Amino acid sequence: MDDALSLLRYIKQNVGNATTFDLSACQDFPRALGKLAALTTLDFSECCALTRLPELLGQLTALTALDLRNCPALTSLPESLGQLAALTALDIRNCPALTSLPESLGQLAALTYLDLSDCVALTGLPESLGQLAALTMLDLSGCGALRGLPESLGQLTALTTLNLKNCRRLARLPEATGQLTALTTLNLGGCDELTDLPETLSLLTGLKTLDLIFCSALTRLPELLGQLVALTTLNVVLICHLTRLPESLGQLGTALTTLSLGICNRLTELPNSLGQLTALTYLCLSSCDALTGLPESLGQLSKLTTLTIRSCRMLTRLPESVGQLTALTFLNLSKCHALTGLPESLGQMAALTHLDLSRCLVLTQLPESLGQLASLTVLHLHECRALLELPKSLGQLAALTTLVLGACRKLTKLPKSLCQLTALTYLNLSDCQALTALPASLSQLALTLDISMCYALEFPPVSIVRQAIVQQEAPAVMAFLLAHHHPLKIMILLIAARRRRMRRPPAELWVLIHDEFF
Repeated sequence: MDDALSLLRYIKQNVGNATTFDLSACQDFPRALGKLAALTTLDFSECCALTRLPELLGQLTALTALDLRNCPALTSLPESLGQLAALTALDIRNCPALTSLPESLGQLAALTYLDLSDCVALTGLPESLGQLAALTMLDLSGCGALRGLPESLGQLTALTTLNLKNCRRLARLPEATGQLTALTTLNLGGCDELTDLPETLSLLTGLKTLDLIFCSALTRLPELLGQLVALTTLNVVLICHLTRLPESLGQLGTALTTLSLGICNRLTELPNSLGQLTALTYLCLSSCDALTGLPESLGQLSKLTTLTIRSCRMLTRLPESVGQLTALTFLNLSKCHALTGLPESLGQMAALTHLDLSRCLVLTQLPESLGQLASLTVLHLHECRALLELPKSLGQLAALTTLVLGACRKLTKLPKSLCQLTALTYLNLSDCQALTALPASLSQLALTLDISMCYALEFPPVSIVRQAIVQQEAPAVMAFLLAHHHPLKIMILLIAARRRRMRRPPAELWVLIHDEFF
C-alpha cells in the first residue's frame, strides 16, 4: 500500500512532465500510470507477477519505447496497444506465457523494432502484421511453438532483419517472403521442420546474410539462389539431406565472401561454378563425409584466405589448381583420413602461414615443394600414422616457429636440414615410437622439445655423448639439454653416462645436478 501511495504522489507531482518511467520488477500495472500523457519510455521488464496490461495502456499516446521483456506470467496484451501511435520500439522477449498478439498490433505505424524472441508459447502472428510499414527489425528467434507466418509478411517493405532462429516447428515460409525487398539478414538456423525454401527467395536482391545452420529437414536450396546478387555470407551447416548445390551458386561471385558447408553428410561434389566466386575469402567444408573431390575451378578463388576441409573422410586428393590460391594463409586438412598425398603445386602458396594435416592417417609423404612456403609459421602433422619421412626441403621454412609431429609412429628419422629452422621455438615429437635419433645439429636451436614416449630414441644424440666422453667437453651436453628444456635432463644424462661407462660426470654437471635436485 505504501508503494502505491508513493507512486500516486509521484504521478500527481509530475503529470504532463515525466517522460521515462522504470517499473521493472513491479508486481502489477499501476492504474494511475495512464495519466502520464508525456511518457515516452516505459520499462516493465522482469515483472514476474505481471499477468496482463490494462486497456488504459492506450492512453500513453506519446510512448515511443515499451519494454516488457522477461515477464514470465504475462499471457496477453490489450487491444488498446494499437493506440500507441508514436511507439517505435516494442520489446517482449522471453515472455514464455504469451500465446498471441492483438490484431491491433498492425496499427503501430511508427514501429521500427519488434522483439518477440523466446516467447516459446507463441503459436502465430496476426495478419495485421503486414501493416507495420516502418518495421525494420523483427526477431522471432526461439519461438518454438510458431508453426507459420502470415502471408502479409511480404508487405513489410522496410524490413531489413528477420530472425527466425530456432523456430523449431516452422515448416514453411510464405511465398510472400520474396517481397521483402529491403531485407539484408535472414536467419533460419535451427528451423528443424523446414523442408523447403520458396523459389521467391531469389527475389531478395538486397539480402547480404542467409543463415541455414541446423535446418536438418531441408533437402535442397533454391535453383535460382544465384540471383541473390548482394549475398556476402551463406551458412549451410548440418543439412544432412542436401546432396548438391545449385549450379547458379557461381553467380554470387561478385559479393559472396563467406561460404560455410559444414556437416552436409550427403554432399558428394561441389559445382564447377564454385570458381566463379571471385570475392570469396572464407570457405569451410568441414565434416562433409561423402565429399570425394574438389573441382579444378577451386584455384580460381584468387581472394581466398581461409580454406577448411576438416574431417572430409572420403576426400582422397586435392586438385593441382590448389597452388593458384596465392592469397591463402590458413589451410586445414585435418582428419581427412583418405587423403594420400598433396600436389606439388602446394609450394606456390606464398602467403600460407598455417598448415594443419593432423590425423591424415594414410598420408605417406609431403611434396618437396613444401620448402617453398616461405611464410609458413605453423605446421601440424600430429598423428599422421603412415608418414615415413619429411622432405629435405623442410629446412627452407625460414619462418616456421611451430612443428608438431606427435604420434607419427612410422617416422624413423628427421632431416638434417632441421637445424636450419632458426625461427623454430617448439618441436613436438611425442609418441614417435620409431624415431631412433635426433640430428646432432638440433642443439643449435633454442627451442622447447617434447620427446615423451619416444621409446626408441637415444637421448642425448650419440654424437653429443661421444663428444662429451672422448673430448671431455661436458658443456656440449649441458648446452644441448638446457636448450631443449627436457624435464628429466639430468637423469637421462646420468643414465647415458653410465651406459657409456663414464666414471663420473664432469664437475660442471655435478653443480648443475646440485642446483636442480638439492
